[in-house]
Amino acid sequence: MPETKRIVISGGPATGKTSIINALRERGYRCLPEFSREIIRSEMAAGTDVLPWDNLTAFTEKVIAGRMEQYHAAQPGLQFYDRSVVDSLAYMHLDKLSVQQKWEQFLNDNRYYQTVFITETWKDIFLTDGERKESWEKLLHLHEYIVSTYQDWGYEICFVPKRTIEE
Repeated sequence: MPETKRIVISGGPATGKTSIINALRERGYRCLPEFSREIIRSEMAAGTDVLPWDNLTAFTEKVIAGRMEQYHAAQPGLQFYDRSVVDSLAYMHLDKLSVQQKWEQFLNDNRYYQTVFITETWKDIFLTDGERKESWEKLLHLHEYIVSTYQDWGYEICFVPKRTIEE
C-alpha cells in the first residue's frame, strides 16, 4: 500500500491557493478543499453568529475540527490540502486568541508533508467579498504569521511563484 503524503498549499486569502487546488483536482489528484467559505455560507444561512467577524473563537473551533477530520480521512497516496490546522493557529496568533493544548498536541502527533507550498501576496488578484473581508493590510500581516507559524512547527517553506495556473 502506498504511503499517505499530505501536501499543504497555504497562504493568505485571495492569493491563488484554491485555483491551484482546483487545477490539481482537474488533473486527477485527490484534493481536500478549504471549507471556511462553506462554514460561512452555512452559518449565514442558518442565522448563527459562528462567523469570523461575529464569533471568531467558535468559527475557528469549527474550522479546526473540520481540518482535523480532513487529516484523518486521508487515503494512501498523494493528496493536496487547501490549508491545514497550522493555518488556523496562524490566524489565532494574529488575532491574539488562545490556542487549545489539544490542537498543539494534534500537530505534534500528526504531520503533513515536510515542505509546505505557500502562495505569496499578490495585489493584482486580491479581492474581497461577502465571505472574504480581510483588508490588503491584514493579508500582509497574515502572510507573515502563516510563514512563521509553519516554520515554528518545523516545516520547510516553498514559495509558489506568481504565475498563471498554466505556468
